[in-house]
Amino acid sequence: MISQKTITALVTAPITQNIALIRISGSKTYSIITKIFDHPLPEYPQKKPQLIFGKIVNSQQEIIDEVLLLCFYKPHSFTGEDVVEISCHGNLFVVQQILQLILENGAELAEKGEFTKQAFFNGKLNLVQAQAINDLIRAPSLQGAKLALHNLSPESQKELKIIENELLDIIATIKVNIDYPEYDGVEYLTGQQVLPRITKLGKKIQIIQKTGQKTRVYQEGLKVAIVGKPNVGKSTLLNALLQEEKAIVSPVAGTTRDIIEARYNLNGIPLILLDTAGIRETADLVEKIGVERTWQALSQAEIILFLVDNSGSWGSAEENIFSHIRDKNHLIIINKIDQGSKLQLPDFIFPDKICRISAKNQQLTELEAKISQLFAGDLVNSLSLYPYLSHSWQQAKLTSLIQQLQSVINELKKGTYLDALCGDLEIGYKLVQELSGKEYEGELLDIIFSKFCLGK
Repeated sequence: MISQKTITALVTAPITQNIALIRISGSKTYSIITKIFDHPLPEYPQKKPQLIFGKIVNSQQEIIDEVLLLCFYKPHSFTGEDVVEISCHGNLFVVQQILQLILENGAELAEKGEFTKQAFFNGKLNLVQAQAINDLIRAPSLQGAKLALHNLSPESQKELKIIENELLDIIATIKVNIDYPEYDGVEYLTGQQVLPRITKLGKKIQIIQKTGQKTRVYQEGLKVAIVGKPNVGKSTLLNALLQEEKAIVSPVAGTTRDIIEARYNLNGIPLILLDTAGIRETADLVEKIGVERTWQALSQAEIILFLVDNSGSWGSAEENIFSHIRDKNHLIIINKIDQGSKLQLPDFIFPDKICRISAKNQQLTELEAKISQLFAGDLVNSLSLYPYLSHSWQQAKLTSLIQQLQSVINELKKGTYLDALCGDLEIGYKLVQELSGKEYEGELLDIIFSKFCLGK
């Protein structure tokens, strides 16, 4: 339902800065502004935004700040409501005074994502586009930002609309055939006519789901665990990749006792590097907990970098670690090649999984290239016509939709009559509408918008 509240919030970060931006949205917007602004406003309403310079004043007509107002008029605004954006000086004491005046005159402090929620309920954007706004703000890579912008565009929503319309057309025709069998103005559908149409829709939805799965990395990042025995150079490698002293490096075995997490951008792909405790048998309770967390990180990571010492040997400890990673995306990193000796690896390790480096001397070009190769086939290199539905709630809806349509396909192949399948098709249609937000669950909306920033 559409909220009747007039809401306000600081849009920019709550820090001292050159300029701050405060937004007001709702039916009381202009009645509030006329009480705290010393300059006459344009005649209400206007189709185009209006920019006005003046002063914010309190009830005693004391000047709080000189500001610029950017005025939008319903429905020609982001939220679909009357909106004013106040550009003021970024002193937090000034910002707080202006916000307090707005609240005293009838506005309420906005919740996280409430401006975007207003826009959603007013039909200014659908749920995919609303989600894309938050994705754009939080994108950890340039490609992630591009994908979010793509989802914001009306063009990216066309395929979902085509799927929705096709299902609706099939359902409507079946219902007319059932309710008005004598009516000649509508084509009589048979199961054999519907089967290829549903099959085509199912394949299209599978493409959308797989494409969304590929784009998840650009929003969330890939977890890359650096594992190995103590003192093989895991922390040195982390520091070399980051070009900073993120982890303590020491010749003392067991220095790293907990997971050290750091973000690293590799050729536009956001990676979450996990420097882990060295894996060994130990009586030290704290180190033992660290080793347990290493095993957890290893099981959750999408890529494993298994470091071994070039001056050492391949023994039972290495064999144990390898047994846990052999079926995952991994590289065997032979470190300390600057020390001269050469580790002999078992024959069962594929050559393309081996990389020789000197983390100390930052000889990492080959390693970065091999990491890229591990997930190169799972990346999206060009924008498609489809929306990128990578979030877990979107993927869950797509899975349910695929299963629903596959059930219909199976029944059609058995010769089941269309009138018996109309209910199943309606469930599929509802799932498509839930993806775009035409149908929605209040709890899901609360979860989605709670992840937004204040002021958005």
